[in-house]
Amino acid sequence: MIISIHIGAHATNGPALMRGLLKNADGLSKHGVCVPDPAVAQPLILDAMKAGKATPATKQAQGALIDLLTQGKPCQRLVLSDENIICHAQGIFTDSTLYAKARFRLAWLRNVFADHPVEFVLGLRNPASFVPAAFAQDHSNRGYAAFIGDLDLDHLRWSRLIATIRAICPDVALKVYAFEDTPVIWGRLIRRIADVNGSVPLAGALDMIATLMKPEGITRLRSYLETHKPKTEIQFQRILGAFLEKYADPAQMEEEIDLPDWDDALIERLTTTYDDDLYLIEGLKGVEFIA
Repeated sequence: MIISIHIGAHATNGPALMRGLLKNADGLSKHGVCVPDPAVAQPLILDAMKAGKATPATKQAQGALIDLLTQGKPCQRLVLSDENIICHAQGIFTDSTLYAKARFRLAWLRNVFADHPVEFVLGLRNPASFVPAAFAQDHSNRGYAAFIGDLDLDHLRWSRLIATIRAICPDVALKVYAFEDTPVIWGRLIRRIADVNGSVPLAGALDMIATLMKPEGITRLRSYLETHKPKTEIQFQRILGAFLEKYADPAQMEEEIDLPDWDDALIERLTTTYDDDLYLIEGLKGVEFIA
């Protein structure tokens, strides 16, 4: 059995992605894919990680956990998700490093399914919007200075986190996607995580883009797709991109950033660095970039 685990990052539509998978759970089950309820799965995984700190889980323990997660139903692929699996939002920049706890917590997670092929799914996001969005999820009331610590924002790179993951779990396949792409790749993203092809019917492929468009726009988009069925995934994404550009809801697209010492120059530098980082990541061996 292949275990696919969405491990974050925070503020990259992880919970919405799991809702999309759950919406299609019945259909995916016909293709050997099991999508358990996160409310049930997450506590079970966390308990298993605590037990797996020192040594890999036994075959018996793995089998018992999988039976609980799948409710004994036969499947070839198990899809899990928890954006807090590495840490909660307040710990994102522990030791002034992006997801420093990945160094040991992902090793524990690998131990949980030691005898099964595992893949991680990681969402990336422009630090210029990731940092404010992640800080908004920090409910510790410590303030921004404590949240960010001594991190030099100009040195924040997703590629370094990916290198850490590859070093800690070299046998784990890694799929990544950019948060900014999710409105137009939503259906493809769900399919790649479930590992099913485009012929499998999928509900909710427009759910993400619908949150960013004016009501008139999404209505027109649905009508257009009914009469102009795209022949390829690329064509479908181009149609979505064109409609989003024309009918985007400014209130949903604009991001207000109000953090100490942030200015337009910093935002521009972070964005440029992020674009360069994505280009690097796209070419990394052992990493599938979903776009």
